[in-house]
Amino acid sequence: MLLKTDQISKGYGLGENRVTALQEINLSVLEGSFLALVGPSGSGKSTLLTLLGGLNRPDKGTLWIDDIDVYGLSGEKMADFRREYIGFVFQQFHLMPYLTALENVMLPLAVKKMAVQEQRQRAIALLERVGLAGKEHRLPHQLSGGEQERVAIARAIVNKPPLILADEPTGALDSQMGEQIMELFQELHRDGLTIIMVTHNLDYLRYVSQAAYLKDGRLQKVEEIS
Repeated sequence: MLLKTDQISKGYGLGENRVTALQEINLSVLEGSFLALVGPSGSGKSTLLTLLGGLNRPDKGTLWIDDIDVYGLSGEKMADFRREYIGFVFQQFHLMPYLTALENVMLPLAVKKMAVQEQRQRAIALLERVGLAGKEHRLPHQLSGGEQERVAIARAIVNKPPLILADEPTGALDSQMGEQIMELFQELHRDGLTIIMVTHNLDYLRYVSQAAYLKDGRLQKVEEIS
């Protein structure tokens, strides 16, 4: 088991204004899975993803990733853990606008004890893999939305993390480009990466191996996708 949660709950606000976002979430994810978190708006999908990535802490509950008690880590160790174990892909790409595609992908390697030439070679190889050969020196504004998302995916996997967390990665793209990004995720999954993705598009379930359905902050069911 790569990831497991026990009774994770999260709320926002105080007193009468308090809103419960998640209630007692128990979720287990095997290594090599491609899990989609689905549900209506406000069901807690993105909140759960931030908790799984250690970007947020629950009011109660525990999270283990690779047998590590994630919420038991201090701030500095939490940052180190995220850098080593998790690659994040966001809907709005979060690329540095003044850095080239190559430099954006190399960013997570800055703290690695790795020669700059080796960093460049790894980043260039990943840009080629995601279909951006020859575009490594372009700035984000010189790339299409789909190309920027591909840069973001390359950046997420450049550290070779065991887990990728993606929050509506196709939400800012048209349907054709969205399908291409999903095909790329499916390819990465076939290569052995574990991926957890928030999506509102049920058509994309054909790309995943499992779907977890949330409603009103509760996990309704997890089903295998044939």
